[in-house]
Amino acid sequence: MAVKEMTILDFSIGPVQGFIARARRTRDFWAGSFLLSYLAGQAMAVILENEGNLILPAIVKNKGNISDPLLQAIDSLRKDKSINHIDENLKIATLPNRFRAEVPIDFDPNKCVEAINEAWGNLCNAVWNRYLQPVAGLGEKTEEIWKRQINNFWEIVWVMGETNSSLERRKNWRSYIPTVEFGDKCSLFENLQELSGFIRAKNKEQREKQDNFWAVLRKQIGRYEIDEKERLSAIALVKRLFPLVAPDVLWEVPIRYPSTPYLAAVTWLEKVASDSEKVQLAQKYAADCINYLPGAASRENPGIFPVLQRVCSENPGLLEFFSLDGKCFFEDAICNPRVWEEQKDKKTSYKVSTVYQEYEQNIKVLKKKLKQLGDLPSPFYAMVLMDGDLLGKLLQKFPQEVSKALGCFSQKVPQIVQKHNGITIYAGGDDVLALLPLESAIPTAAELRKNYFEEFNKVFSKDLSRNYQENLHTTISGAIVYAHYTTVFTEVYTEAQRLLSKVAKDETGRDSLAITIWKRAGRVITWSAPWEVVLKKEPNIFSYFIKRFGKDKENYNNEERQEFTTSFIYNLQSRIIPFKLDEDSSMTIEEKVSLFTDLITAEYLKSRSRKIDQKEARVLIQELLPLCQKWWRDENGKIQSKVESLELAGLFILKFLLQKGVER
Repeated sequence: MAVKEMTILDFSIGPVQGFIARARRTRDFWAGSFLLSYLAGQAMAVILENEGNLILPAIVKNKGNISDPLLQAIDSLRKDKSINHIDENLKIATLPNRFRAEVPIDFDPNKCVEAINEAWGNLCNAVWNRYLQPVAGLGEKTEEIWKRQINNFWEIVWVMGETNSSLERRKNWRSYIPTVEFGDKCSLFENLQELSGFIRAKNKEQREKQDNFWAVLRKQIGRYEIDEKERLSAIALVKRLFPLVAPDVLWEVPIRYPSTPYLAAVTWLEKVASDSEKVQLAQKYAADCINYLPGAASRENPGIFPVLQRVCSENPGLLEFFSLDGKCFFEDAICNPRVWEEQKDKKTSYKVSTVYQEYEQNIKVLKKKLKQLGDLPSPFYAMVLMDGDLLGKLLQKFPQEVSKALGCFSQKVPQIVQKHNGITIYAGGDDVLALLPLESAIPTAAELRKNYFEEFNKVFSKDLSRNYQENLHTTISGAIVYAHYTTVFTEVYTEAQRLLSKVAKDETGRDSLAITIWKRAGRVITWSAPWEVVLKKEPNIFSYFIKRFGKDKENYNNEERQEFTTSFIYNLQSRIIPFKLDEDSSMTIEEKVSLFTDLITAEYLKSRSRKIDQKEARVLIQELLPLCQKWWRDENGKIQSKVESLELAGLFILKFLLQKGVER
């Protein structure tokens, strides 16, 4: 039997950022990533069905078994085989939107396109038939808008027969340019028309018809699935509702995904539950929230977090508390009547009404009981984005070894993230996207980097440094955005992408970690350094000082008794930062570092109410100094630092982490 002649196929489905980032909720964010992965998997399954092999991602088909659980499930469904619906691996996006495959020379890539369109069509039809069709008659050309958007959204690009690296070619593939549609726009996809088809600016009748369309649809779906003011396109609605129809089309996926305020509060919830004296208070608080805040009950799924699941199994009475809307744990949210269903969007006159006065009295009760539960939770969560560096040449020379290492790494990502009370949005190959509590982000990123190297070292049997001279090594860079829970997802995700590519990889020089604090007003501070600097202390430089400075609760909460106060940092900023040494000075690097150490030590001693030995103070400042310097790698990969001047970004981030983003 003659061996079939093979060729290379590079395949891509997009838009990526334009689809994933447009999200109001964590479930939207997860759904965007999952749907892209699921649709790409349809194309990959076609490759395997037609005697092809996947090169990147390197997914092996051995004796009918496919190594990636998600692709295996997709393959089984295409063959009408049963799958394990409770497999947690089927809820995580593990397949990239781009892949490279070896296919028979007579293979038609349009088969992949057809498979994607069929799977997408099935999902969209399920949403339409269950939710849109019953109300479509209330809109103006709703079905026409739906079909236009559904049929023209995806940009699918393929290149066949090329011999050069797909990793290099991908940089040159054209970008998705969205078409701007006529009419009132979607709340998430600003270029797309919302589905009612009415135009509010025309007249009162159009406004009323639009409002009625969405009110009826909201009632049809369930009032919590679509916010009262949201007006969505077909694409946004499929993202939002596909988890509800997923059991009929593919398999069960999470319907309740943790909100950003809940993610921010997870560690605090664990702390409350661990205090036996506060358990009963927590139960009473939950009961009052349910009575006073409409829509607060059963909005979160604590079962996603092993630590909370364990606590609930030991003390079922806490389930109601753990299932509260995440906003219930923040004073500014419970005090805002517009957050809660029955108090939303009331006229000014409402504020003088009896109902409002009663609401204010109830809020006073809630505020008092919330404070009884201890220190306020952090209003910040973290988005962690990681990506492998310089894989192209390594893949060309060692495709099997690299593929095996990446496969093992991606399989362990969800376990590592979950261990740190986070949720994995995407884990495919060298790419990771996860959401975590503020406290867990840096430890998680550090463990992921460690595991990345471990998997490569296992495959190559020894350290990859043997390949440095040939530039055939790989590392992994990371970005962490600490975002206030009210920050729009699009902004956070866009910032994480910028931070990873522009700061960690380009400015700092790969194998680095970049960190940004993003408050309500936008980016506040950014710090970046090679991983060697981050890991200079055990387990990492930030965790080291948090443990050291956070031992004494009094010091932690009391500005005057903190190891370094806000005034100390701002005095450094005004007095020391402007002081710069001449780069051409005859002073050695060691002498320059010593001088700055002395200056900072003097300022530190002056800022303290507690006396401390000068030598002890100087040792502390020496340890802190790496957080006050700019770091980068030169073109040879050697770590460099700017010693002629100081930057305080790292110190501000440390203080932020010590305070958990809560100004005390």
